[in-house]
Amino acid sequence: MISKALRSIESPSFLLDDVTFIDTKNGMSHQIDHILIHPHGVFVFESKNYSGTITVNENGRWTQTYRRITRPIFNPLYQNKTHARMVNKLLEKHYEVVPVVVYVQNNAPYVADDNVINREDIALFVDSYPYQSLITPPQMQAIYEVLKSNNAKTSKKEHVENIAYLKQYRKSSQQEMAYAMEQGHCPWCEEKIIIEGESYRCSHCNFHFHL
Repeated sequence: MISKALRSIESPSFLLDDVTFIDTKNGMSHQIDHILIHPHGVFVFESKNYSGTITVNENGRWTQTYRRITRPIFNPLYQNKTHARMVNKLLEKHYEVVPVVVYVQNNAPYVADDNVINREDIALFVDSYPYQSLITPPQMQAIYEVLKSNNAKTSKKEHVENIAYLKQYRKSSQQEMAYAMEQGHCPWCEEKIIIEGESYRCSHCNFHFHL
């Protein structure tokens, strides 16, 4: 459904679905749902198909309410921003790379973040994105070739195993931790991170990370 919505955008563009990049520095695999190469930028889409209603409260905590039950959920922007940084690295930081989280069921009306949208808003978001400079058709073609050539032949099973292996030792990828630390939040529950020497622990949950 997301791929269909992206392909319906009238402007000239290139679309890559279900691609995987391997970070040669740390071995982390980045499996990305969709990358749209558009005159307004390179858009990295993470799609979520949660039922119920998705909200973010004044403390930045994400929740899902479904069948009168509310539960906390992980902030998908953390993950997708690491994907966007990987794409930016492959493109040698020459173009604007935009991380976007899109909810398939159009059920995220209470998320106060410009980079979180509903499926029905995809075309409007891309067409109205405030770009700094247009990407030309030859540049879009070049971007497409770079990303396509770096798409690793990795199955979803291998990708999951890769993540599990790394998280066994790191609890979270170094890239996710770097972004969370920039914000001063725990990557699991988004509460305050406490720094103790080379250790980082959450003031609320059981998250702990040691350099």
